[in-house]
Amino acid sequence: MIRGVFFDLYGTLFVYGDMKKAWADWLHQFFISLSDLGLTLSEEGFAKKCERFFGKAEPSLCEQNLTIFEKRIKSFCTSLEINIYDEDVASIADLTAGKWQESIELDQNAIPVLKELKESKILGLVSNFDHPRHVRKYLFKYGLDCLFETIIISGEVGVKKPDPDIFKPALSATGLKPDEVVYVGDVDVDVEAANAAGIMPLLIKRQDKGTDKNCLDIDNDSPKAKISDISQNRSQYETISDLREILSLLQINVPDM
Repeated sequence: MIRGVFFDLYGTLFVYGDMKKAWADWLHQFFISLSDLGLTLSEEGFAKKCERFFGKAEPSLCEQNLTIFEKRIKSFCTSLEINIYDEDVASIADLTAGKWQESIELDQNAIPVLKELKESKILGLVSNFDHPRHVRKYLFKYGLDCLFETIIISGEVGVKKPDPDIFKPALSATGLKPDEVVYVGDVDVDVEAANAAGIMPLLIKRQDKGTDKNCLDIDNDSPKAKISDISQNRSQYETISDLREILSLLQINVPDM
């Protein structure tokens, strides 16, 4: 019996818009921020330096107070011989992530579906993200934080999908067993992680609304950069095109939305 539903966040509850613009805005904000701190490169030269910004190995900086994203920023500044304080790193991380977020919106059915599910199911959020403060800010902004029994962000727990161990704290917090949970995601790492954890994956594949599917990350090389092209057995996951379909799959009466 399914007692719980866990969700991915980006691409699942949050819907991607014009991601070429999102990353252009991110890059420009990053350039402006570092120019204020002494960057002398042209914007074109800076853009070249930023290639594979997220595709490189995570920096080995030992500052526990910095998120992985902030460590990337600080390490990048060091490589450019820019002296930067941690408070400036935090400010740049928040500003650039906020610019990127402007091209992303909450699925219009997310809150109604979550509220309906919450009547009979235990809800959790399990998301890959290297700047958890940003995630929590926008969960609060949209009123999503109070709809989940547990919120697990990779940057906080130190485990990232497709590693199935990312589900362990969510299962522990909710008291659910893997075979009692459905996980809703939008890419192959979501399905891979859920299958490995013994959780039923539910893959959302929306009708294409013009999003450039090769531009979901600035480096285009991370697992999140490619919309799922799963060659696994059909029996290993179910597919939906709309969040509302979760209700019918779980035999919950669908409200008017």
